[in-house]
Amino acid sequence: MAGLIAGATAVALADDPTEYVALGASFSAGVGISPSAGGPSGCGRSTKNFPNLVADAEGFRLKDMSCGGAQTRHLTTSQTAGQPPQFDGLSSTTDLVTMQIGYNDGNVYSGSIADCSQTASGSSQLAPCEARTLGRYSAEIQVTAANIATAIAGIKSRAPSAKILIVGYPAVYPKQGNCPARNPFSAADTAFLDRLEVELNTMLKTQAQLADVDFVDTYGPSVGHDSCKSQSMRWVEPYSNPVGAIRLHPNATGHQQVAKAVRAALD
Repeated sequence: MAGLIAGATAVALADDPTEYVALGASFSAGVGISPSAGGPSGCGRSTKNFPNLVADAEGFRLKDMSCGGAQTRHLTTSQTAGQPPQFDGLSSTTDLVTMQIGYNDGNVYSGSIADCSQTASGSSQLAPCEARTLGRYSAEIQVTAANIATAIAGIKSRAPSAKILIVGYPAVYPKQGNCPARNPFSAADTAFLDRLEVELNTMLKTQAQLADVDFVDTYGPSVGHDSCKSQSMRWVEPYSNPVGAIRLHPNATGHQQVAKAVRAALD
């Protein structure tokens, strides 16, 4: 591990490059960002996702197991044809693991978007979906906490020498206001969606701390670069007319910023 913490120079001089395994879903895979890394159909891995950017910059040997749509259960079960359980990438020789997963558990990500989408998105008087969903997604996030704890334990047992980084999710939505031309959510529902993401990141950080592994905050640095911002400012693409990534997911700049946060966590 000394070579890992020492940084890129030591790694570049090492005879045996650091073995890095990336676990996660679409926010890790870089779905929609060109060029494609190939791999199993439906996983949507990009050669410009943050795991590849970290590996290229640091001279690590990468096994990218991330796959769009993954839930924590897909760490130990096959998700789709050609995509084995993500934990299959781990071994006793693994030196570094990043895991960015949990948003899809309990259908929190897609379900909350579907529940909060509405035609009259510009009205701030519409009843927020927070009331319509009766706390269902917050409850699902708390259920997911046990899944994350189990996942971290699973990494430790399969890769006992690895440094583990639990990577949080960047800000998808603004904290205040809305952008009806870009996202089909009222201002109240936009604020609710942001609070859900904060709850998710808080849960991930708590589970990382309980397991004595590192948490990488990507939400804080990304505030002000959400999907409502202009194309030159945003790190996450909007629902309507996304450019260079799928909607409500990090774009190439977003992945560069996540890579920056992960590399900082290695120092």
